[in-house]
Amino acid sequence: MKHNRASFNLFTLHSMDKLEIQCRKELLKEYEKALERAGPIGKLSKHLLPYELDLIDKGLLKNITHKGASSIWLEAPSFLDYDLQTHTNVYRPMGDSEVQFLIDNNQLPDDRPYQAIIEGQVGRIYSTKYLTGVKHTDTFPSTVVEFTCPKPMIEAIKKVQIKIEDGALSMGLGDKAGKQLPVFNQSIRNGETTWRIVKVKRSPPIQSR
Repeated sequence: MKHNRASFNLFTLHSMDKLEIQCRKELLKEYEKALERAGPIGKLSKHLLPYELDLIDKGLLKNITHKGASSIWLEAPSFLDYDLQTHTNVYRPMGDSEVQFLIDNNQLPDDRPYQAIIEGQVGRIYSTKYLTGVKHTDTFPSTVVEFTCPKPMIEAIKKVQIKIEDGALSMGLGDKAGKQLPVFNQSIRNGETTWRIVKVKRSPPIQSR
């Protein structure tokens, strides 16, 4: 049976929306369990960065560090109070320098060649793999940042460059990919796209021998 483009897009959208809703439920359940299991941060707290301490104080990040952990884990549930037809969340795993640049400038830096953003709750799950060590990159991510964006902008970026990573839709903003960083940053500047830190792994510095 052949589908015309419109019916195929509607089918795909419906399937992705169902997956998104399923992942939302699973992630929220995991977050609630992590809160229940969390123990005191203790002496590890001295390794937290100032903005991380501030987010904890404001209740914008919660401690989910389990007892005996060698790193601090902080998390916030995703912002989901938006219409799936008009907005979408994308996620990016970032190293400390990129996070600090975003905090200081309300922009992403232009020195990353690929600079992936990954859509939806599947994208959040994929981004977290860089913190858990399942995935690796030379930027040494410590943080997952969530961007709530106008869906038309993300759909336009997809038309320029997109690839599937472990079932997640990844778009590259950098010069070695879709070169859409100026568009994305302009949306942040205009207030159309908002961002927040939703996951942190803060490890003690590695001691040189």
